Amino acid sequence: MKITPISKEIHKNWSYVGLQDFKHTSKDSVVPILMAEIVRLVTTNPIVFLKDKNLGLYSLQGLTPERNLLIDRNGKWLNEYIPARYRSLPFVLARDGRSKKKDEKILCYIDDLNCVAENFENKSTKIFNDKSELSEDMKRVFEFLNSIEKNEQLTQIALRAVEESDVIEDWEISLKLADGEKKLSGLKKVNIDKLKSLSDKSLGILNKTGGLDLCFASYYSINNLEKLKNFVILHSNSQNQSNEKNQIETIRDKTLKKQKAAKKLEMDNLVKDLLLDDEI
Repeated sequence: MKITPISKEIHKNWSYVGLQDFKHTSKDSVVPILMAEIVRLVTTNPIVFLKDKNLGLYSLQGLTPERNLLIDRNGKWLNEYIPARYRSLPFVLARDGRSKKKDEKILCYIDDLNCVAENFENKSTKIFNDKSELSEDMKRVFEFLNSIEKNEQLTQIALRAVEESDVIEDWEISLKLADGEKKLSGLKKVNIDKLKSLSDKSLGILNKTGGLDLCFASYYSINNLEKLKNFVILHSNSQNQSNEKNQIETIRDKTLKKQKAAKKLEMDNLVKDLLLDDEI
């Protein structure tokens, strides 16, 4: 997705609107989350770990690759809690390639979401006020983005402690569907036996950094896997209803087509009879 920096010169009179839907998340089987969010997600979603260069914290949203079960076909969010990464959109903080400060980030927006423009037909919110300063609404968005950034740093500290404690193991989800068995691999979860056998020193480090909270939240949240399975059933039923509706509409269309054809034939015969009568 294209990320555009916000500037006073270009966007002085521009506005923004909120997301109309979450269709852009349709392929997000996982989403990065923050330590501050685990209290909300521990009762709604499985909290899992993924390893790239470093260990990452994620909320599981699907049971097959590139499928988010938490939105319907119209992009409406179905779950109780929307992750902060989504709620901040279309705005993000991103590094400025021109800046000499590597850690410095600037306010940007994701252009592809079509939420920021110079003109909107409907009600929108100004990015800047008459003094060319961020509007009050935009300031709140900026503060929210900064709070995400700060908590991300704390989350990374906790994750490093978790990784160093060596309590994470591979976890693969296998799901049997009508079109065969689907597997979601690359996930990691907490080995509770390893966690319990850690030394007092290791447990102390985990506790101090917040890593222990991540471990227990992840361990207990795995029970939410059943909720995701229910979403699979919900989507399946919705698809079946849609197919039945399309089938009904197809039958109806065919019936109407036959009726129109019969009516046309009847009208043609009537006109023909009238013409014949005129000739007599």
